[in-house]
Amino acid sequence: AVAQQLGYAQSAVVWQRVPQGWIELVAFADDEVADKWWEAYLAPGVDMGDTATLERMTGAFHAMRDVVRGSRYAIAGVFPYLVDEPTLFFLGTTIIPSPETTSTARNVAAFAGLVRLGDDMRTETFVSLDGRVGSASLGTATTADGTTVAAITSDVPLPGRAGTAFVVALSLDPDRLDELVPYAALALDSTRLLGPDDTPPAYPPVSESNAGQSESQA
Repeated sequence: AVAQQLGYAQSAVVWQRVPQGWIELVAFADDEVADKWWEAYLAPGVDMGDTATLERMTGAFHAMRDVVRGSRYAIAGVFPYLVDEPTLFFLGTTIIPSPETTSTARNVAAFAGLVRLGDDMRTETFVSLDGRVGSASLGTATTADGTTVAAITSDVPLPGRAGTAFVVALSLDPDRLDELVPYAALALDSTRLLGPDDTPPAYPPVSESNAGQSESQA
């Protein structure tokens, strides 16, 4: 799990469960430390992919570090996806305060602007594990350097309507959209805004409509 201090509320942190092999890009100010983590996590995939693929993944890792450096992401990271042909997944999350304002809309546009969405994007609604209704746009997109990627931009209200979690998920391999979806869902389902006395919730979460019941009844 990852927790990051939130700028607009000094006593609050954004908390989120993250996948195995996660390298937090916002938290790692030290490039050397981040590089060592990357090399360690990539090592199991050395025999799975060709040299060109692994070099492309490493290049994308360094590029994403540069993109999010000093950004408004509360949590952002990458992890090597070592299933079949290795590739790289990126997840970035920010919290949009309530109520929504014109400036909020501009913030959302800026985060989505990480990529240029393609014509094949489709928008769907979804229901989180605890019953919150959100929306997601899925398809292919193009990065600033012209790379085609699989992309998901999505949002869901935080529990208690404390704001909105906005998540961008990218796959370096544009054909791995279906495999990217569960990781975007994990980010959306698990993101919480925690106060100084709050503890991270259990996972999977209890439905808000059943919050008063025991976990076995939820």
